[in-house]
Amino acid sequence: MDTPAALSGTMRKLRRLALRALVACVAGVALYFGAAELLTRLPVNAEAEPLDGTIDVYLVSNGVHVDLWVPARTSERDWSTWLPPELYVPADGYVALGWGNREFYTEVPTWDDLTVSVALRAVFWPSATAMHVGAYFGPPYAADDVHLLRATPEGYRALLTFLDASFERDADGRPVLLDHPGYGQGDRFFAGTGSYHLFRTCNVWTNAAVRALGKRAGRWTPLERHARFHLPRNRGER
Repeated sequence: MDTPAALSGTMRKLRRLALRALVACVAGVALYFGAAELLTRLPVNAEAEPLDGTIDVYLVSNGVHVDLWVPARTSERDWSTWLPPELYVPADGYVALGWGNREFYTEVPTWDDLTVSVALRAVFWPSATAMHVGAYFGPPYAADDVHLLRATPEGYRALLTFLDASFERDADGRPVLLDHPGYGQGDRFFAGTGSYHLFRTCNVWTNAAVRALGKRAGRWTPLERHARFHLPRNRGER
């Protein structure tokens, strides 16, 4: 049987361990967000002109992450033939694309459906991904959460290469449609490539898309406001 002195010593050790764990957690959080703030502000493609080009590409924020909107049909890509017929793509419309945690996309249709376990798994455990694709009859309305970039044909082709690599594809090279209805009539989910985790978030993916386009972007942008930091402040105005 342990003596009172032994028990007291054990408790002191446990308190020291708990304090060290708390300090380590606080330091880790501070390092993560500090690195994000610094690396967001260090640009790539620093001299690129945001409206230098002929192809309109939009970045649209929902307050948590930023989607990419591209024209449904250009000389470089007709999305209505690239995507399966289950998703109707208007000829003169736009296609919205986002990459993210598959469980989050397919199991959390509204914020009320978000659980602690889903959030923790999405952040701390490398997990499967999905591409969320929606089709619209026109570009997004000009608003505070919309940013316009104009791409050159060369930049847009580089973006398409990046987007194609984000889709898992079958033996025929077609994107793999997930057995999930989507949020509404005009969107579907596809199997994505790569893993989602704390250091590769949906906003890191969007920022990488802007980099592929050849436009000014941050070096690492895990949060929504980081992904928007270098976007032009024209708010989608034409």
